[in-house]
Amino acid sequence: MGSLRKFIINFLCSLGFINDRRVILRGPRERLHYPDYPNGPGIIFNTNSGSIFVGNKVVFGHDVMVLTGKHEFDGVSFKKHLPDKNDIHLGDGCWIASGAIILGGVSVGAGSLVCAGAVVTKDVPPGVMVAGIPAKVIKQLNQIPKPQATVA
Repeated sequence: MGSLRKFIINFLCSLGFINDRRVILRGPRERLHYPDYPNGPGIIFNTNSGSIFVGNKVVFGHDVMVLTGKHEFDGVSFKKHLPDKNDIHLGDGCWIASGAIILGGVSVGAGSLVCAGAVVTKDVPPGVMVAGIPAKVIKQLNQIPKPQATVA
């Protein structure tokens, strides 16, 4: 893609005229730790108030938001971003389904499923399914047995 075309597409996307369904990063890139950089449809990563650590083989659905950002509101005004310490950890093999929102300061355990539209406000243990607003454990998932070595 030519640099002028790329510039125009980026400009129109920033104005909201085009949504090319790409990964959006808000905040410092060095705070996003992702072994297989995401190529998901419309994922938003916000690293303004902390780091995001994504494990191996994590699957994202459409329009997932992973947000470290926190704001303080006193009824009159708000601070744009609270200080760091709102890190998010997504364990190996998680599935974050379409429209889910992961808020700052939580961990999602390995092999867990965050259902579509769930809002995760607290830590999720490994190997469970969570759903709802706020997300709650609704099912223990069956762990896939590890293949056994065969002796010839």
